[in-house]
Amino acid sequence: MILLLALQLAVGPAQHYENAKQDFAQHKFDDAVSEVNAALHESPYMVPALVLKARLAQFAHRPDVAKSCLITAVIADPTSEEAQFFLGVFYYTQNDFKLAISPLETARTLSPKRPLPVFYLAMSHEALGDATQAGELYQQAENLSPDKSPQSASILVANGRFLLGMGRYKESIEKVRRAIEDDPQSRDAHYELAKGQDGEGDFENAAREGELALTLPELGTSDAQIHFLLAKLYTKLKKPDLAKANMEKFQAAPQTTVR
Repeated sequence: MILLLALQLAVGPAQHYENAKQDFAQHKFDDAVSEVNAALHESPYMVPALVLKARLAQFAHRPDVAKSCLITAVIADPTSEEAQFFLGVFYYTQNDFKLAISPLETARTLSPKRPLPVFYLAMSHEALGDATQAGELYQQAENLSPDKSPQSASILVANGRFLLGMGRYKESIEKVRRAIEDDPQSRDAHYELAKGQDGEGDFENAAREGELALTLPELGTSDAQIHFLLAKLYTKLKKPDLAKANMEKFQAAPQTTVR
């Protein structure tokens, strides 16, 4: 018993943090919380542990805890790109887009070759209505992102969605086709392609892309969004039975924002 107690006491904050990271990666969130709390009990200003606790808090729908941890982390080490980035992401996910800009800009300065701070800056500026800045940042994020990866696909999809909103259908379609090349299983990419083709009047191909999107894993775009689009497309294609079936499925689904 004494030996076991001695071994427990010998485990330092760094080991608790490593244990927490492993648990987090394996989706053992309760164990991760216990380990990260142990790390912070011994080292309250350990920045990586504060960031991890914030991420766990967001999974647990505790934005108050996440915000407190991230602000503490940034104060403890303003040069931590990770802390600045996740603080910016936190504000973005809370729709506090103006507050997101400063930490994301700092993260970008600290790690200029990393695409994700630039990507979140692009989305924040888009949300604030700054289309010129958003467009430039989307392109920068795209240029920084490695080819043929789910990350590059996500950036291309977001850029395509942005361009679609600007009515630039051909450019949007080009972006999302590249996203599909990078990640053929991206439901978001096939959905955005269908919307772009709809905008260009290519209703047959748009419907095919929409139907394909329905078969892919639901990570971002919901079934309801796709059914709503398909209902419109089949109406344009003068296929009332299919239009009605999709509209009924849309209406039966949990309410979601249709984009």
